[in-house]
Amino acid sequence: MARKAQRQALRPSEADAFEGHRHARLESLLKAELVSIVADELDDPDLSGVAIAHVVLSIDYRHARVYFTSASAQNAVAERALTRATGLLRARIADAVDLKRTPDLRLVAYV
Repeated sequence: MARKAQRQALRPSEADAFEGHRHARLESLLKAELVSIVADELDDPDLSGVAIAHVVLSIDYRHARVYFTSASAQNAVAERALTRATGLLRARIADAVDLKRTPDLRLVAYV
């Protein structure tokens, strides 16, 4: 009986597989929302040509690294403009996505 319990303890549970799927689904949902917000709601001229490349969500869903690209070579200007808009981005994400906590956004230029 003890061996059976040991073997079951070593197997990944179905809940772990579901959590991995949920994590990936939330990352893609956050990316889609951010793409929509940047394209439709932000009118900053420093953000022209900015595209959201990838979103990496922490395991506890409290922090998200948002990788972006800029059509112009001025990534620092685009990063400052996105940092200024972080409050608006978080507010729109909170409205659109039903999460316990809205993740803090860390913006990183994707080179």
